[in-house]
Amino acid sequence: MRFRLYIFDLDGTLLDTRRDLTTAVNEMLSAYGMAPKGLEEVVGYVGDGIRRLVERSLGSDSTDLDRAEELFRKAYEEHLVDATVPYPGIVETLQMLDRSHKAVFTNKSHRMTVRLLEELGIQHFFSVVVGGDSVKLKKPQPEGIEHILEETGVRPEDAVMIGDHKNDIVAAQRAGVTSVFVTYGFSRLENVLPHNPDHVIKSPGELLTL
Repeated sequence: MRFRLYIFDLDGTLLDTRRDLTTAVNEMLSAYGMAPKGLEEVVGYVGDGIRRLVERSLGSDSTDLDRAEELFRKAYEEHLVDATVPYPGIVETLQMLDRSHKAVFTNKSHRMTVRLLEELGIQHFFSVVVGGDSVKLKKPQPEGIEHILEETGVRPEDAVMIGDHKNDIVAAQRAGVTSVFVTYGFSRLENVLPHNPDHVIKSPGELLTL
């Protein structure tokens, strides 16, 4: 394989979490008597961590964000794996990358990330898992990637970051690792192309032929 380390984003890259995130957002909104949001609208709010997802979902409402975030977290914990699944081809690709280090770097909390990986039976593929609360600075800052490089002993030029959001591409560039944008995730290609990802792939299996 060309790369010794493959670093994966979670939501929109490894896992399709759209429906469960939307359910949790709408339960939170319901507590305030607010109208529910559609799936695509909620997906557009994802990528910068739970706090920003909650803030964006509330819009200009002056609701206490701490309480709103607490309501969202409680709802999401209850619905974490109701409809969430790995994207088609993910498990097979992870199996084929068995001779390379694999890691997860996400802005989702570490605890939720580990629970998702465990309940979906794919945690054993990853030697390092870095959540948004595992480091001081979330993506697009490169701190999480740098931590993973240190933990695995891999040089930046031998590593690749795979994600569906501009934050993944920018974080990769700042860390000096190769960047890959996946088109099957949450973000539209035209919104990420200006950030100049090194590679664009349409399915997980294409990682094997980079």
